[in-house]
Amino acid sequence: MKYIGTIIAICAVLILSGCAGLQQIDYYTAEAEPYRSLTDEEVHNSECRINFGDEVAVSGQGAWLTGNEIRISEGGVYIITGTCSDSCINVTTEDAVKLVFNDADISNPDGCAVISSSDRLVIGCDSGSSTLTGSGGEYDTAVCSDGLVLFSGSGSLTLDGGVFSADTIRFAPSVSTFCEIYGTNPGELIKGVLNINR
Repeated sequence: MKYIGTIIAICAVLILSGCAGLQQIDYYTAEAEPYRSLTDEEVHNSECRINFGDEVAVSGQGAWLTGNEIRISEGGVYIITGTCSDSCINVTTEDAVKLVFNDADISNPDGCAVISSSDRLVIGCDSGSSTLTGSGGEYDTAVCSDGLVLFSGSGSLTLDGGVFSADTIRFAPSVSTFCEIYGTNPGELIKGVLNINR
C-alpha cells in the first residue's frame, strides 16, 4: 500500500508539472480578504450606464464608444446591460473601477471581453444573469487585468474563458463560487469557465 501511495503522488506531480508552468495555489468557495467597498474618493465619477443593442447607448461620463470597443477612462461605477457579440470593454484608467453587469451578454471573438489597466477592478452582477465570453491576452481569458480583480454582487455571472490578474483575484463574502486559482509570474489565473452565484 505504501508503494501504491507513492506512485499516485508521483503521477499527481507529473500531471501538475505539465500545466505550462502554472502552479495551483488554492481552492476558493468565498474569499473575504482583502475586500472593502469603493470609497467616495475612489468613485469620484457618477454612475455611467452602458446599454448594448442595435446601437450602443452611453449615459454619463467616463466612457465612450470607439470602433467596436467601449473605452473607460475615469474611475467610477459603470452599469452595463444588453447583448453584443463583437465588442469589448477596455478600462484604460488606473483608478478604481466597478463594472456592474445586469442581464448583459458581452463576447469578443478576437480577444478579451474585458481588459483593464485599473489598480482595482470590481466586477459585479447585481441582478439577473450575465455572461462574458472571450479569449485574449497571454492566457486566452475573458477578463484580463493589470491590477486586483474583485468579484461581488448577488446576480449570476459566467466568465467563459476565465480570468487573469497580474495582481490577485478575490471574491466578496456575498459571492458563491468554486474554482481553482493558479499562480503565474506575475499574478493569478482562473482557467476555463468561471460560474458565480449559479
